[in-house]
Amino acid sequence: MGDDVRVLAPLRSTALLLLCGLCAALAGPAEPGGGALGGLLSRSDGGILGTVVSHEVRAFEAPDGEEVFFTTVGVEGTDLATGAPETLEVTFSGGFIHATRGAHSSTAPPADEVRTGRRVLMFHRHVDHIAEGFSGDVLVDGREGLFPWFSSRRGETIVQGRGRAITRNVRLLQLRDTVRRCRETLGQGR
Repeated sequence: MGDDVRVLAPLRSTALLLLCGLCAALAGPAEPGGGALGGLLSRSDGGILGTVVSHEVRAFEAPDGEEVFFTTVGVEGTDLATGAPETLEVTFSGGFIHATRGAHSSTAPPADEVRTGRRVLMFHRHVDHIAEGFSGDVLVDGREGLFPWFSSRRGETIVQGRGRAITRNVRLLQLRDTVRRCRETLGQGR
């Protein structure tokens, strides 16, 4: 009987986990990102889906006299919600002007993900004071606000899921629908 207790307890736990997974699967697929996407949208002015066309790292003097570095990437593409053509510069902290002058930032995307020619979806918001005399659009939530995209064999645009806001790959048309509904819910209409 002692052996049965040691065997049955793990089996019960495993059965419970399988049952929970089955219930989640039967409930159907969640919308891309669910509430996390709404949260990302509430902190942003919008999203731009396009290609990185420029990449620049700039240094600014901080109040303590040290240098702070910001990377600005130019993205040419379309507004995520409306599909209207848009070109935007988006800034985030960190970056290197050359190998020995710059700074890493734990919230910045890896340099390879924002190099010229990369296809990206970036959520952004306007900030009046990024650094002394410097304002503009910033990347919302650092790495969590940046998603790569690709074209499928059928010619559909697919945004690659990762993070909390977009958890799985999703077709652009479906994501635009979800974004419009979230924006209406949030009362932003855009």
